[in-house]
Amino acid sequence: MRFSNICTKIDNRVSIVMSISNTKSRGTILFDESIRSKYTKKNYDSHIKEFKRFAKISIIDELLFMPQEKLQELLEDYLIHLKHTTSPNSIPSKFQGIRHFCVMNRITINWEIIRKMIPQRQKTQSLRSYTTKEVKDLLFHAKDSRDKSLIHFLASTGARIGVFDHALSVKHIRKMPYGCSAVLLYAGEVEEYWSFLTPQASKILHAYHDSRKRYGETFSENTPVFTTKSAVPRQLGWNGARSAIYRAISKSGITRSKKGYRYDVQAGHGFRKRFNTLLKLSNSVNYNIAEKLMGHRNGLDGVYFTPTLEDLFTEFRKIMHVIEI
Repeated sequence: MRFSNICTKIDNRVSIVMSISNTKSRGTILFDESIRSKYTKKNYDSHIKEFKRFAKISIIDELLFMPQEKLQELLEDYLIHLKHTTSPNSIPSKFQGIRHFCVMNRITINWEIIRKMIPQRQKTQSLRSYTTKEVKDLLFHAKDSRDKSLIHFLASTGARIGVFDHALSVKHIRKMPYGCSAVLLYAGEVEEYWSFLTPQASKILHAYHDSRKRYGETFSENTPVFTTKSAVPRQLGWNGARSAIYRAISKSGITRSKKGYRYDVQAGHGFRKRFNTLLKLSNSVNYNIAEKLMGHRNGLDGVYFTPTLEDLFTEFRKIMHVIEI
């Protein structure tokens, strides 16, 4: 049977499968169902989108019916392309989603060849945290109460900016003594941990929520802590939070030196580094609890050491005055 006839039959089968599932082929369903984390799914989808642009294909399912030799060459060409456009340290992650799709759909690729072609990692420049003065500058130039509250939130909790892609609702915030608030991050997930807002950060957050209520928003326990500014507001995600910080950086004129593909102060992670630095410089804070406040598992202690919310708050209060802006 001619190859063109085989392809025609395969294409017909794809059409039938896609019409049955309405929106997804079996290949995509297997891929989606095998990913446990929404955050991982989002990263894989983003990287696959970049690959599809390079390969000039409309759907990833086209890989299912591409001759093995041709697909191998396509992946090698993509890697060569990335060498000229992407940091060497980022290249391995660009292939994770594609490889996962191939594995789940039994597509045989010589990944050892790809691995040997990946360039050696480069030593990154020393990354520093925001200074307190720089955070004050960001707050001064923040666009509105939401962006100001967002900056206070990151500076006070030291949370990863990716936390905004996870559930973060009003029910995850608990009132604490001394005008503080407790925040449950990554609620319901393996990474779940408690962090805290200083009195200053709590006050700014309450003011932001009051402004939303004045504009007619009805609050419930499932109301997002931060929302988009779209016609139909929804929970603010990682990308929206990062954009808000970039705007403040641009207006503030904060100097960030760039070497290669990275700045010495990362837009979102700079808050986390500041929090971690202040936390670890305080000799009075219990080290294991400091790790808990950072959301680190900390080896066996991460499993067997389970301080209460009150224990965590006691240690947080020791550094509260230096964290406040």
